[in-house]
Amino acid sequence: MKRNFILLFILFFFSFSFSQTVKLQWEGNRVIDFGSYKITVPSFKNEGFAFEESSIYFRATMKYSGANQKVTNFVWEKITPKELFEISPSSIPAKEETEISVFTNPYTSEKTTNIRVATLKNEKGNIYRLSSFSIVTSGAPEASPIFSGKVGTTENPLKTGTFYKIKVDKSGVFKITAKFLRDNGINPSNINPKNFRIYGNGGLMLPEHNLDTRYSALQENAIQVVGQDDGTWNDEDYALFYAQGPHGYNIYKTLGSTNGNSNRRIETRTDTSANFINIYSDFAYYFINFDLGPGKRMSETDTPVSGGVITRYDDYQYINEEKFNLMKIGRIWTGDAITENKTVTFTTRSPIQSSDIIKYRSRYIGYLSSGNKITVNLNNQSPYNYTISPADKKEYIPIVYTGTVTNVQGSQLTFNYSPDTSSNPNGKFYFDYAEVQYKEDLKFNNTQMNFRSYSIAEGSGTNYTFSISDAGSVDQVWDVSDITNATKKVNKAGGNDTFSFGYTASSNTFVNEFVAFKSSEAFAPAFVGKIENQDMAGLQNIEYLMISSPEMLGHAQRLANFYQDKYNVAVVDVNKIYNEFSSGNKDITAIRDFATRLNTPTGKLKYLFILGDTSYDFRGINHPGADIIPSFQSEESGNYADSFVSDDYFTMTSPQSLTAIRLSSTLPDFPVGRLPAANVSEAKLLIDKTLAYNNALPGQSTPFGEWRMKMDFVVDDDADNLLPFHNTMNASLVNVFENGTLRKEYNIRKLYLDSFTAQTSAGGQRFPQVNQAISNDVGNSLYLFYFGHGGINGWAQERVLTIDMIQNFNNYNAVYSRLPLVSTITCEFTLWDDPATFSAGEQVIKSKQGGASMMLTSSRAIGVGYGEEFTTIFTRHLFELVNDDFISLGDAFLKAKIEKGTHTDHLKVNLLGDPATKLSRPKRLLNIDEIESPVPGQLRALDFVKVKGHINKADGTLDSSFNGRVAINIFDKRLSKKTLNNDGVPKLNPVLNYTEENGPIVKSSGQAVNGVFTVEFYVPKDINYDIGNGRILAYADNKVFDVFNNQVQNIGGINPDGINDNEAPKVKVYMNNTNFADGGITDQNPTLLACVTDDKGINSTGSGIGHDITVILDGKIIDTVVLNDFYFSGDGNGCVNTSLADYQKGNVTYPFRNLAPGPHQLTFKVWDINNNSTTETLNFIVKDESNQNLIVNKLLNWPNPFTNKTYVQFEHNCDDMLDVNVQIYTITGKLVKTISTTVTAEPFFQGFRTPKTAIEWDGNDDFGDAVGKGTYIFKIFAKSQNQDKCKGSATAVEKMVLLK
Repeated sequence: MKRNFILLFILFFFSFSFSQTVKLQWEGNRVIDFGSYKITVPSFKNEGFAFEESSIYFRATMKYSGANQKVTNFVWEKITPKELFEISPSSIPAKEETEISVFTNPYTSEKTTNIRVATLKNEKGNIYRLSSFSIVTSGAPEASPIFSGKVGTTENPLKTGTFYKIKVDKSGVFKITAKFLRDNGINPSNINPKNFRIYGNGGLMLPEHNLDTRYSALQENAIQVVGQDDGTWNDEDYALFYAQGPHGYNIYKTLGSTNGNSNRRIETRTDTSANFINIYSDFAYYFINFDLGPGKRMSETDTPVSGGVITRYDDYQYINEEKFNLMKIGRIWTGDAITENKTVTFTTRSPIQSSDIIKYRSRYIGYLSSGNKITVNLNNQSPYNYTISPADKKEYIPIVYTGTVTNVQGSQLTFNYSPDTSSNPNGKFYFDYAEVQYKEDLKFNNTQMNFRSYSIAEGSGTNYTFSISDAGSVDQVWDVSDITNATKKVNKAGGNDTFSFGYTASSNTFVNEFVAFKSSEAFAPAFVGKIENQDMAGLQNIEYLMISSPEMLGHAQRLANFYQDKYNVAVVDVNKIYNEFSSGNKDITAIRDFATRLNTPTGKLKYLFILGDTSYDFRGINHPGADIIPSFQSEESGNYADSFVSDDYFTMTSPQSLTAIRLSSTLPDFPVGRLPAANVSEAKLLIDKTLAYNNALPGQSTPFGEWRMKMDFVVDDDADNLLPFHNTMNASLVNVFENGTLRKEYNIRKLYLDSFTAQTSAGGQRFPQVNQAISNDVGNSLYLFYFGHGGINGWAQERVLTIDMIQNFNNYNAVYSRLPLVSTITCEFTLWDDPATFSAGEQVIKSKQGGASMMLTSSRAIGVGYGEEFTTIFTRHLFELVNDDFISLGDAFLKAKIEKGTHTDHLKVNLLGDPATKLSRPKRLLNIDEIESPVPGQLRALDFVKVKGHINKADGTLDSSFNGRVAINIFDKRLSKKTLNNDGVPKLNPVLNYTEENGPIVKSSGQAVNGVFTVEFYVPKDINYDIGNGRILAYADNKVFDVFNNQVQNIGGINPDGINDNEAPKVKVYMNNTNFADGGITDQNPTLLACVTDDKGINSTGSGIGHDITVILDGKIIDTVVLNDFYFSGDGNGCVNTSLADYQKGNVTYPFRNLAPGPHQLTFKVWDINNNSTTETLNFIVKDESNQNLIVNKLLNWPNPFTNKTYVQFEHNCDDMLDVNVQIYTITGKLVKTISTTVTAEPFFQGFRTPKTAIEWDGNDDFGDAVGKGTYIFKIFAKSQNQDKCKGSATAVEKMVLLK
C-alpha cells in the first residue's frame, strides 16, 4: 500500500430501537481515491459504509439504551471474486466479525453504543457478502470464567527490603547457587536461606483486553531451598524455582473451543497462531530478596489417582523467525526470503501414531509479489496452492496454511514450501512461522520436560491421572499451572520407573502445566542488578502523570515543576512501572494498567504525558535503544493505510466491552501526549521549547507579540471526496471565526493553494507565494494547520512545505520564541516510530532553531472522508472558549474524537506535545478609552491618530503595575477572493468565493506606563479608500503576561490635506547586533537587524504593490524575503533613538538559517507611509562552523588617534564568553600595559563583534603613570571559556596612536 490518502466514508449516527434489522442494499461499486491511484470496491447504499483495513464494514453509533446490544441473524450470499472488484481476498476477514462497545463520555457522562460489522468474509477461498443482520438487545453479558479479574496478593513487595533483578530466556526450573550469588557481588554467608525469596509473574506479554485475568501485584513465588534448615547458605546449598519464559503456546481461546479453551485469554489478535511471541522482550524477569523474613516455600500435593490415565500428552514445536520488519511498521517480523524450495522440519521424541490428530499452521508473506504463487504441504499431504492475482495492488499479503492431518507415520513433521516467482521475478515470499501440535509419549527425557493435556476440562472439578514412564531419574515433578504457586507432586506409583500423580481440574483461572526434572539439569538465570525500592501503586490523587526513562526523568520533572501549582503531578520512571506491573518486563499494558489504577475508581487522572521516543523495533533487533517508551503498534504491518501507532491505548482505562477487542472500537478516557525525544539532548530541547511556549524557560527570549493573534490554514488543491478541500476548510472557518461575535480578534490567513496562481517548473506545479507565506508565518502565527495530501517529505504534490524549508525555520532564537501549534490532517507527515526515517514532521518539532513545540499530526495515511469531518470537528473544539480562554490541546483533541465517534483513523493522528498546554491567549483586560482622529469615528489614509487606553486587573480596576509594550494593529475591510481552478478540472468547480482579512495596514506601538498608554501613528497611503468596517486590535505585554482588546473601526477615505513628505526612511543594517561593521564575520545562522526611522512612520502593511519591507540575499531576486511581519515599531533589539516617537522608529529582526560559508551581500529595502523608499546593502562573511577553532580579526581601537582614553574592539566567531588579554607595547617592544577582562557579544550573546566600550585603556602604564605620546603596538590574546564550543585561542596585532 502506498503512502497516500485513503478514502474512508463518514461514520453515521444511528438511533436504533431495541431491535433493528439492517438490510444492506448492495449496488454497483464506488471508487476509493488513494491520491496517486484509485481502487474500485463493491458498494452498498445504506448509511454507515466504511472502508477500513482494506475491506468493507458497516459502522453505527447509537445512544446507549440501558441494555447491551448484539448483532445476530446474519444472512450471507456467495459472490464471485469478480464482484470484489479490486479488493484483495487476503484483506477480507475469515469469519463473521462484529465489534460492539459502550463508551462513557468523560466530559458529559453520556453513554453511546458503537457497532462495527464486517460485510465481507472469506471462508476457505469462498467469498460472501452480508445481505442482512439484526441488532438486538442482549441484556447484561453473561459471566465468563476467562474473566476472573485480578488474582494473587495485592501488596507491592518492592517498597521495602533489598532487591536484585535477574532474567531468564525460557521456561523451566532454574537454580540459584552460592556461586551465582558470589559472582554477582552478593555474599552468601550473610544470607539466611530461610529468608530467600523470589518474586515474579512470568514473562508473557500482559493480556491486552483489560478484563482478562492478571496478577494484582508482583507475586512471591513458591520455591525450594535445599540446605536452608541450618540458617546458613553453604556452598552446596541452592534454591530451585520455576520461571515462565517470554514466549508461550496456546494461551488464547480458539474458535470453536477446539484446544482446551477454558481459562485462556480472549483473542485480541487478527492472526490466531497458537505460538505466542513476546514482541517487547526476549527475556522474563524475576526479583530476589533476602531481608524480609521467611520466604514462601513450595508445598507437596498428594492428589489421589483415578482410573483414566494420561500416558500421552500434548506437545508442540514452533519456529517463529523475527528478523525483518518489511515495511518498518507494525508488529509483524518475518524470517528469511523463500527464494527456492524450503523445508522446515520438526522431530518428535516418540513415533507419531496413525490416529493422532496433528494440528499445523504456517504463515508466510507475499511481498511485492503480484502474479506469483506458492505451494505448501505438510509431509507431502494437504497441499495448499496460493496465487496472488496480477491485479492485486497490495504490496504485502500474509498467507496462512493451517489445518489438521492424520495417518502420519514416523517422527518428523516437515513443511515444504515451493515458491514460483516466474511471473514477477522481483517479488518475494518471506517465511514468518511454522508450528505443529501433536501427541507425545509421556516418557522422561532425562533432563527437564514440560507436559500438559489440552483435553482436560479446566474448572470442572474432575480428577485426572498422569503417568510418566522411564522416570527412574526423575528427581521431582512440579505442578506449575499457577507459576507463582508451584507445588511438588507426590508419586503414587509403586515402582521406581514410573511416576504417577493425580490432578484435580478445579481452577477457573489456570491451565494445567507440569514439569519433570533432574535437579542437576536446572537452568541458570542471568543477573541484571540491584534495584531501588519503589511504590508506584501507592501513589494517590494523581491528576497529571508524566512517564519517562531514567536518563530523561530530570527534564520531565522540569515540566512537572511548571504545573506543580495547578495539578498533583507524578513523574515516574517507566522501568519502575514495568517492575511493579509487568514483572520487570517492557510491556505497554503495564503502563495502561498503571494508569488504570491511578484513574480508578474516581477518575482523577486528567492527563498523561510521555517523554521519550518509540520505535516499531521494540526489541532493538535493528535499532538498539531506539524504543525508549513503547507505543501501541498495530498488528497490521503491511501498509500505511491500515497500520497505526498510538498512545491512546494507555488512557483506555474504563472496563472494556467483552464484545469489542479492536482498539478502534473504544475511545480514551483522558488525553495523552508525547514528546518523542530520542536522547537526553533532544529531551532537553523539547522540554525547553514546551516551557518557552509558556514563558517558563529561564533566560528565554520573549514569546509575546501580536503573532499570537494570527493563524494560518493551508489547504491542498484537491477534491478526492467530491467536495474540494478548501470548501470544507472555509465552511469550518466561517463557522468558528466569522459567524457570531466570538474570536473576531484573530487574523485568519487562508492559504488555499487554488487561490494562488500556479507556476510551472521542471518538477511540476508550484505555489511559491504559499511557500514564502509558510516560511514567514511559522514564526508569526499561533496556529499553522494543513489539510491535504502529504508524506514524510512535506506537504502537497506542489511541495509547499519541504524538508529544506523546515531546516531553515528560525522562529526560536535569542530574539524571540514564537512557537506555533502545527496541526496536520494528511498522510504520514510525522512517521515518528521509524528510527531510520527522520520524517518532515519530526524535523518540525525537533528543530533546534524553530519549528513547533507541539504538534497534532498524522503518522499514517488518513482517509479523506475522515479528514474532512474531523477537520471541522477539531477546529471547533480547539477554539472552544471557556471563561474567555481556550481549553487544553489534549481536551480539544479528545472531545473531537468523541464527537466523531469510534474510528480507526483516530489511531493515526497523534498529539506530540504536552496535552495540558493551551493555545496561548492573552487576557481581555486592555481598554481603549479614546481614538483621536481628524474625523471622529473614522480613520482615513494619511490621518494622524492617537489611541489612548489602559490595562485593568481582573477585578476591573486599573493595573498600575503594568508596564510594557503596547501594539496597535489596524485591519482594513475584508477582501473578496475566489479560488482559480488552476488545474481546470470539473471537481474544483464551481470555484469558491470567500472573504479574507489582509494583514494590518497599521503596526504601531507605544509604552504602557503604570497601566496607561498612548500610541500615535499616521495611517499609510496604501489602504482601501471605500468606507466600511475594519477593526482595531490593541495588544500589550509586560514580559509576564499579555492582554488585548478588539473592536470594530470605520476605515476609508483619504485626508485631503495630506502630508508633505518626500524624505525617505533612514536605515542602518547589521548582522546579529549593532556592534557589527560592514564586511564583518558571522556564524552560519546570523540574524539580520535593521534599525529604521522616518518622521511620518514606516509602511509595514504590504497592501500596496511592491511596497513591502524586503531583503534580497546575494542578488537572488527570485528568493526575495518579505519582512512585513518581522517589523516592530518603537525601540528594541538594540535599536534605540530616544528623540523620536515610537511610530517614527522601529526595527526588523530576521534570522537566517544555514548560510553557506563565504562572503555574502544582502540588500534591504523599506518604505514610509507616503511610499518613499530606502535601499541599503550590507556585506558579511559567514565562517564555517564545522571549524570550531577560535578566530579573531578586524582588531581596532577607537578613537584612534586618542588623547584621554581609547577602546579596543575586535570580531570573532564564537558565541561564548571570551577571556581576553590585551598587551600594549612601545614601538621598541617594551611592554607598558596589560589589560585582562572577559567579553561577550552583547546584547544577544550570539553577535560576533565585542561591545564598543568593553576594553578600555586610559593611556597609563601598569603603575598608573601616563605614557608618552607616540605610536604603540597592541596585541590581544583571546580564549573561549567553553572549549567545546570554540577550541584553542587566537591572537591579533594592531597599531594605535596616543596624542598628548
